[in-house]
Amino acid sequence: MAEEGMNFDRYHAVMGNASLKEECKIEGKLLANSKSTFYATQRKKPFAPCVGHERLKKSLLKSKALDTPWLNFLRADKADLSLIANSLESSTFPFSIRTFKPGTIVFANEPFADITGPFALTQMMEVDFEHAFDEPITVASNALRMRLAAGSRHLSDFSLRRNGESGRGLEVTKYSYIGGFDDTSNMEAAFRLNIHAIGTMAHCYVEAFMKFLRKIIPERDEQGRKKHFEQIAFERWLDANPNGTTLLIDTIHPRFGMIHAIRAAKSSSKRRAALKFVRLDSGDLGKGTRWIRDMLNANDLKDVGIMATGDVDDKEIERIVSVCPEVNGFGIGTKLAAETTVAGVIFKLGQIDNVPTLKCSATKGKETIPGVIQVWRCVNVENNGEEYYVKDVISTIEEAAPTGNFKYAVPLLGRFYEAGKFMAIPSLEEQKQFVTEQVKKFKDITNYPIEFSQSLLESKARIIEIINQDEMGEDGVVMVDYPN
Repeated sequence: MAEEGMNFDRYHAVMGNASLKEECKIEGKLLANSKSTFYATQRKKPFAPCVGHERLKKSLLKSKALDTPWLNFLRADKADLSLIANSLESSTFPFSIRTFKPGTIVFANEPFADITGPFALTQMMEVDFEHAFDEPITVASNALRMRLAAGSRHLSDFSLRRNGESGRGLEVTKYSYIGGFDDTSNMEAAFRLNIHAIGTMAHCYVEAFMKFLRKIIPERDEQGRKKHFEQIAFERWLDANPNGTTLLIDTIHPRFGMIHAIRAAKSSSKRRAALKFVRLDSGDLGKGTRWIRDMLNANDLKDVGIMATGDVDDKEIERIVSVCPEVNGFGIGTKLAAETTVAGVIFKLGQIDNVPTLKCSATKGKETIPGVIQVWRCVNVENNGEEYYVKDVISTIEEAAPTGNFKYAVPLLGRFYEAGKFMAIPSLEEQKQFVTEQVKKFKDITNYPIEFSQSLLESKARIIEIINQDEMGEDGVVMVDYPN
């Protein structure tokens, strides 16, 4: 049995079952057998690396015939889903799939994948596509936007404790890395993905030294002053990590933590050499990092860097950088995957038996795209020979490459699966590098134009006009005004 079992909703099973019945024949042909193309796009991220291909491949490889208990469950359904059960019992994999190359920057409402096959089985692939791409695109988009906000500053994935379960943590690390992050606190992910692990102390380490408050004979510095327990904690930490480390300074208050960190660092040459960064995890991170930088500079610690953490997203990074450009890096946790708007991957029918289809909508912009399409990235060349992207054009698959005030256009949808063979998926490092290379070619990625070809626009308008005609009128129907 497939490991995922019935990875579909009931409406997929009911539609598949109905399409196998004589009542759903169209021009003498079962709807179930009609060649259909469904496309996938995402609605909620303005731009994102297109990632998740290995998840789709893994899901497709698991798509095998169902075993008896699952088939009996379908046959016992109140709608009697025996026909689709019989089809799934002996199902092969009669599909062809196109996608964007892994790592390609995709924009909102731009189709980045499609699948073609018989209607009954193809519509049942919806969840596989949505599960494959939704979280990867979400995380990679967040990571890329944070990278653009941070510039060359360090970005670390601190999200493991916020991701719900360890397997998801590995995935979040992977896609944040492709999107532009430098490393992770997740040890298992660092091991499996062969990327650098980062992380030092938590507040509990400093809290553990509160037992020094109970000492009858306190520790004193060279001037005979009683040492605060936080300073003692920092000194012990620097002694234990002589090759370089970070001090978390806001267990009590950043003001106290900074004073104690400076005292600890200045208490010996080895401790001074060990202190490489301080981390601020609370308060106004803009004003806080500004003050910390000034304190470090005033105390001859100009080489010590600052890491800011604590519910940081791309907008907060921009704000912090505007107040303290000298901040060196950010640790990102909740805003990477736990508290974020998902990409909203959707799966829509575009064509059936060479007839373009369209879903209208009472909400402007939610109409679907008719036909089988191609997406073109139009490229121009600067006088110095450097290429840059001009716009994307969505056209019908029959159309030639667009032309205009640019050098050439590249088709983005290409074969991913055909006749039992998958395209090769680039490595993690290759996808990360590809994202970096593309970003340099966008002059303004936040306002990048996406256009439809004239032919596709005319086709869409024609279909909308036709399907909104009702020649029978309203005879026998009592109408109540629809709300504006």
